[in-house]
Amino acid sequence: MIIAVHCFSILLHCIGRIVQHSSDLYLWLTPLPVCDKRQFFGICVVSRSLFSFGVYCSSFTTVFIAIERTIATHLSRKYENGKSKYGVLLVVSQILLSLVIIICLFSGDDFPDRPAYCMFYSRKNFATIVEIVTITSNLFSFAQCYRLYNINMTLRATDAVTNLSQKYQIEENKTLIPILLSFTSLDFVFMVIYFLSLLIVDMLRLEKSDSTYLGLLELIQCVPVYAIVVIFVMSRVIKRIHHKKAVKLNAEVQVKDEAYFIYLKQQWSHFK
Repeated sequence: MIIAVHCFSILLHCIGRIVQHSSDLYLWLTPLPVCDKRQFFGICVVSRSLFSFGVYCSSFTTVFIAIERTIATHLSRKYENGKSKYGVLLVVSQILLSLVIIICLFSGDDFPDRPAYCMFYSRKNFATIVEIVTITSNLFSFAQCYRLYNINMTLRATDAVTNLSQKYQIEENKTLIPILLSFTSLDFVFMVIYFLSLLIVDMLRLEKSDSTYLGLLELIQCVPVYAIVVIFVMSRVIKRIHHKKAVKLNAEVQVKDEAYFIYLKQQWSHFK
């Protein structure tokens, strides 16, 4: 469910960019006075809201995946019965957190009637704080995912697990976490590079001209490329893991004749 919200938020981001750049291109290609080529305020609000919400919502995916798998590990005895409730709660929290960030970014600013390139400059340092928090939280969540994998492998190897539901949850974690580790690795690397670049560009805003700043800002907006890379890489990762599981299962199912007869003789000797 969290991955579905991640994909949907990236889709919203791409829609916002298409709306903004398509309307900008239309205005600049039409024979209008230069002052009238600036974007309309309503279109800017819609496009920038979708643009920013998509980025921030997808940036917290690794964080909420780590939280969800942590809950699943520590409540493995009863998590199977309530995982839908936990999933909905975490997804709603992720969406609300992103909405709060967007509202705080846009509140208290003096918006021009026709903003240039739909850029809204915030007087607060809130955007910088969010970027630092995003990088830090992704770092801790990335480390937590690796820690959870080791915990579940240890639990699987011990005999302390007796509950059938707990065994199922540990097996599910054992299958899901390697897939999620591949995803969180990609997501973590991208989000750190993206928000670190955004942080550096924001710090250089006063030293650069508006045209240079806007050019650098567009240069680091590579979310659509990231989405394509994730789809390609994750499809290969999932196929590889499923193939390894199928090979392992076939190897366990195939029993040698000698082993069967040895077991049968042991049963006969036991009944004599």
